[in-house]
Amino acid sequence: MFALGLGIVAAAQQAPRSPDVGFAATAPAVVDAMLELAGIKAEDVVYDLGSGDGRVVILAARKYGARGVGIEIDPRLVKISREAAVTSGVADKVSFVEGDLFAADISPASVVTLFLWPSVNARLEAKLRQELRPGTRIVSNSFGIGNWRPDRTARAADGSPILLWEVPRAPSRRPDVPFASTPEPVVYEMLALAGATGDDVVYDLGSGDGRVAILAAQKYGARAVGIEIDPRLVEIAKEVARDALLLDRVTFVEGDLLTADIAPATLVFLFLSEEINATLAPRLRRDLRPGARVVSRQFAIAGWTPDKIVTASDGSRLFLWTIPGR
Repeated sequence: MFALGLGIVAAAQQAPRSPDVGFAATAPAVVDAMLELAGIKAEDVVYDLGSGDGRVVILAARKYGARGVGIEIDPRLVKISREAAVTSGVADKVSFVEGDLFAADISPASVVTLFLWPSVNARLEAKLRQELRPGTRIVSNSFGIGNWRPDRTARAADGSPILLWEVPRAPSRRPDVPFASTPEPVVYEMLALAGATGDDVVYDLGSGDGRVAILAAQKYGARAVGIEIDPRLVEIAKEVARDALLLDRVTFVEGDLLTADIAPATLVFLFLSEEINATLAPRLRRDLRPGARVVSRQFAIAGWTPDKIVTASDGSRLFLWTIPGR
């Protein structure tokens, strides 16, 4: 049996509790489809969270030569898994840990497999983000993970949906503010406040999932650019724009909103913070042409007198400024 780091065992061996989901064995064809979609190779380390009778990591070892770790809270299933590994001739490649999947150290994984309930996947979201390295693949049988958009999907022979995500690169630095999406009706209210037209070049600074730029292009025919430091969000925005057939009008740039070139913009959107708005203020005045408009959701720009303030349908305040002549 290959050596496990002590952290894995120590973290996983917590006081027993009820399993998060009842055990339901994954059909062999589905296990095959999951491992195929993940592109398993001999150098992979496959972690199965809620590993049941161990069949996922055992097949990964037997078919692909990968190493594997199963995390399972039910001692009876752990015993069955260990016996199956011996019978299958892969006990030197796989290990089964009796423990809580929420407490286990999963950082050594290059592939994580799941067959859990949507509510359990959602609770795992933060752990997966925090512990897994960029490039790690996550494969789930049937159920998504929160609001994550899968990078690829497939169907097993029995019709079961299989979903794959790849952990993205971390941002080049910590984002200035955590991502919080703007409700679509509020985006339309921001665009209306700005008087957006098809002649505008819209820049969204901290563009998140891209909805401001996409809706500006979709509703008004504007050209739009989103600046976003988180590569995961950039990929989501590009995918949405691609699905909406707007890649000829919308561009998403992985970059720092504090240093990005904003000179081409006629209309700039912000949903940041008072501190970041204050930091941006000199650049907005210097780099934007007279007549360019700036719209901020919720946060004012210190020292600037708004042309207009309105209350959006969700209760947030929307501020409009026009860059004066020099």
